[in-house]
Amino acid sequence: MMAVQVGGNSAGDGGASPASAAMSRQDPANPNGTATGLVTPGAPAAPGSNPAGTGNAPGTPGTPGGGAFANLPTAPPQPGPSLHAFTRKTEVKVSIGANGDYKHAAETASFTLYPKFAMNATGVTQTMQGGELTKITQKVIVSGQTLKGFDGEKWTQSTLTAAQLNTLQTQSDPRQFTFMIGTLPGTTASEPDDSGRTQFTAQARMGSVYSLLPQEAAAAIRDLIPQDTGCGLDLWADSKSRPTSIGLSAQAPGAAFTGSMTFNAYR
Repeated sequence: MMAVQVGGNSAGDGGASPASAAMSRQDPANPNGTATGLVTPGAPAAPGSNPAGTGNAPGTPGTPGGGAFANLPTAPPQPGPSLHAFTRKTEVKVSIGANGDYKHAAETASFTLYPKFAMNATGVTQTMQGGELTKITQKVIVSGQTLKGFDGEKWTQSTLTAAQLNTLQTQSDPRQFTFMIGTLPGTTASEPDDSGRTQFTAQARMGSVYSLLPQEAAAAIRDLIPQDTGCGLDLWADSKSRPTSIGLSAQAPGAAFTGSMTFNAYR
């Protein structure tokens, strides 16, 4: 589900495409073919798409211009001195049928966003099928322009271009989640609590949520949960639009999807 996408060949394998090349060729509609292959923010909903399937007029954002929405970014956030680094823990699970089969992935990642991008992520994917459990541990490290990845069996290495590093830096900014979910049509928001946190809740369709997921995960889920299945989104963000937790859930006739992300150590 959360397999680290490090590519098959290292940079020295005689002209073969490294993982960074796959990243640069990703579908612009699904910006998650990043070097990590992990959960990163997708593009905000296109005007008029009304992905939440609510009664809002097409293209109407969930931002009435004040109150609980007042602290939302007015444009997709960009990394800068206001946010240098953070850590993120992610869990995704798909329960399949009534026989106890499932796919579960957990990842812990530390990010440096500014002034230069760096990342260290470890993910563990478990698959239960027919009573047999398999487990894969994968790693990704980005330091300078070097990307190193461990796919469970071997390490690979490639060199990222400046453009690819910039893409990783921008898309890894967790405030992108707050902007995207907070501006979905039909989003509701609580008044800030005593600590300044606001809860945003929304309903989207899985077809829109797939852009939040790594490409391999999205492909696997599409076979189990149709893209028109409703998905609940629950995000808590602080007064600086930094998410503290995100929950996702969807139910289809043959499978159930749940996901969670927690963020901390902001500096």
